[in-house]
Amino acid sequence: MFNYIRYLICLVVILSLANQVTIAQDTLTLEQCVQLAMEQNLDVQQARIRTESQGIDLRQAKHNLLPDLNARLSHDFQVGRNIDPETNQYLDNVTTRSGSQGLSSSMVLFDGLRMFRSITQQAYSYRATQLDEQYAREQVALNVTGAYIQALAARDVVAQVDSLTAVTRRRVERSTVLFEQGAASPGDYYDLKGQYANDLNSLNDAKNRFNEELVNLFRLINLPYNAEVELTSLQELPLDDSGVSTGEQLYATAAERLGIIKAVENWEQAARFGLKAARSSYLPSLAVGAGLGSSYIHGNGPYIEQVQDRIGRNLGFTLSIPILNRLQVRNNVARAKLDLLNAENVARAQHNELQQTTSQVLFNLDAAKERYTNLVDQVAHYTESFRIAEVRFEAGAINSVEFLIAKNKMDNANASLIIARYQWHLRQRILAYYNGEMLVSAR
Repeated sequence: MFNYIRYLICLVVILSLANQVTIAQDTLTLEQCVQLAMEQNLDVQQARIRTESQGIDLRQAKHNLLPDLNARLSHDFQVGRNIDPETNQYLDNVTTRSGSQGLSSSMVLFDGLRMFRSITQQAYSYRATQLDEQYAREQVALNVTGAYIQALAARDVVAQVDSLTAVTRRRVERSTVLFEQGAASPGDYYDLKGQYANDLNSLNDAKNRFNEELVNLFRLINLPYNAEVELTSLQELPLDDSGVSTGEQLYATAAERLGIIKAVENWEQAARFGLKAARSSYLPSLAVGAGLGSSYIHGNGPYIEQVQDRIGRNLGFTLSIPILNRLQVRNNVARAKLDLLNAENVARAQHNELQQTTSQVLFNLDAAKERYTNLVDQVAHYTESFRIAEVRFEAGAINSVEFLIAKNKMDNANASLIIARYQWHLRQRILAYYNGEMLVSAR
């Protein structure tokens, strides 16, 4: 038995280690990151909880139409002077045991349509929270996409800086040999060594930046940080055809497909029916109630017979007419009016913000594309300039300062080109989001 338990423990340990190795060597794609965020992100989970809570409120609003049903059971002990329940006369120094039981039910027949309007209000609120959840999921998907692309850009910058640092290191190694043989200028030699130290610092900064972007990505998908994860690269260049020509078209598409506009419109409708429900309290209400009751006295015969003989039935109607209730209804109506005004203002502001954002999205995409095109030409020019400077430096026609200036220009242009390429990717994905091509619906 002991050997069997030890075998199970070893098996669990081995499987755990294997799972850790698998996670450590895992590769994440953009789609996997988005899916993980939909399952793990805290904002998405909280939005889901709010939706479920609002669904409970809607069910309760519907259940309020049902009649209530209550049972009652009591048993009393009376010692000393008290009234005889049977003869209704006073008795001295006696102990009486008695009890009663009953069943009652009531139902609202009319309340100014307040409950029906409350149901409609809760239905709009429930739909609004569903759309809020959808919007939260859409925003998280967009944020994860941005973080993923930023991490890829930082990773490629690390590779670029590492490659350039290796070039500088080989040149320093060659210059060291020449310097030791007396064939290299001390000034040029120490300039190259200083440049190498600067490249090492740039490489360290690039690695730190990549780690920060990777941590941010794991924060969004709400998983422990794993430095060994490999991110799958995107296509070389984003697609140039957006399918959208004007900001008005993009705004119309975004308003139709994204959750945010539909959500505020439903919140506005919910506030409108909330005002109607509040005004319903000005009207009278009518309710009906019915019940069964019985009692018994200890010592007056069998319990069942007493209960059967003393059964009483009742049926009644209650008409409640509001006259003065400390102006509560009036104040509730005033609050409902303010809620409606606030919902209308929020809806109007959201429409304006979306219109402004969609216009800016197109501007940003055009700017990112133009910047990338210009940087491609700049890299080509600076690369050729550096090639010429390298030849002239080897020939002794220029000093190390001019050579390093040409090198730094080329290095900075290459790093800027990497960032610009991913910025173009990101702007294209943002456009796809507002164009309804990155929709993440609620559950």
